[in-house]
Amino acid sequence: MEHFQVNDYAYVLVISDFKMSGLNGMEFLNKIKKLNQFVRTILMTAFAIDDRIFREYTKKKIIDVFIQKPISIHDLLKEVDTQLHSYEIQKKYPS
Repeated sequence: MEHFQVNDYAYVLVISDFKMSGLNGMEFLNKIKKLNQFVRTILMTAFAIDDRIFREYTKKKIIDVFIQKPISIHDLLKEVDTQLHSYEIQKKYPS
């Protein structure tokens, strides 16, 4: 988080796990989006997530993609590519 606060302009994509010590992935991505609304975000987990909160974060565009573990490296790379493409479009045509 500290590195992102200083270098938020340098990030295009942030991938976070839901379970982390100190704060959860959704809280982390919320802080990220407050610093840089254009950065794309992927939340990954092997655990169940409260659907109500997840829908709220998705609606507010805090979480761009949710990935349920396990995921193959091929599928992860495909999603990363999709998000990088979405970033370029979003920067070119902001809403």
